[in-house]
Amino acid sequence: MTERQLKIRQQAFALSVCTIVFMIVYNLCTWHATSLENLPSFTFDFERSIPFIPLSIIPYMASGVFFCLVFFSCKGGHQLKILTWRMLFVTVVAGLFFITFPLQFSLTKPEVSNTILNLPFSFLQTFDSPFNQSPSLHITFAFIFWSVFKDLTKWRTFLLIWLILLGFSTLTTYQHHVIDILTGAILAHISFIIIPYRKKDPKHRNCHLANYYFLSGWIFIAAGLLFHQYFGTEGLLFLFPALFTMIIGYLYQKNVSVVFPFVLTVKQNIRQSGEN
Repeated sequence: MTERQLKIRQQAFALSVCTIVFMIVYNLCTWHATSLENLPSFTFDFERSIPFIPLSIIPYMASGVFFCLVFFSCKGGHQLKILTWRMLFVTVVAGLFFITFPLQFSLTKPEVSNTILNLPFSFLQTFDSPFNQSPSLHITFAFIFWSVFKDLTKWRTFLLIWLILLGFSTLTTYQHHVIDILTGAILAHISFIIIPYRKKDPKHRNCHLANYYFLSGWIFIAAGLLFHQYFGTEGLLFLFPALFTMIIGYLYQKNVSVVFPFVLTVKQNIRQSGEN
């Protein structure tokens, strides 16, 4: 068996394990939710203004393709191992939330007149369910997919745009609520922190730090919207620290030195004092 054949075999095995675990967890949670009565749902007031866009079903359904593709996009055994553990981790954790805090989608989905576009919606109606909402695994998986796709040299920009469209499609296909998106993003970044990639490599130190800032940013966004929902517009003040932490996270991710002027001044004064 050649090295390439062995690599493909390992990738196929990892894909199979994650697929089996996902199917077991997802269907078990769906069965549990269907056995309950009067399942709650959570929506923000502004979600009534989100349009239903049938065409967005195309990027939404691409998640299944990416689920398979990402395992064969790993460049080495270590990256494949990290990807596999992250996928298993978020699947199991999401399943625990689906069972502990079951939610269902509450908006009425309009009829799709286009015959071709109606096919994937019919597929969702048959094989998917309005349960297993928060956190959205579509969103969580999208972040994890990008952690692998960003290292590719070809199709990188295309995949990024498609993943962004996938994220928006969870709302415009009326499959998820905003709270599902936020918790999905939070879960993804928790997995990045708990299961880091090349933790001991100094070149990736800033990326590890960036995940803490991104996680804080998503938590601030969720807090801001929740406070706005229940206590008024003052809650939107949380969006300022959210933006601040997101920017810092982005700078760390791009290996841009994140040093405030007053910190630099203090270091210079300490150095000068030592020389004197």
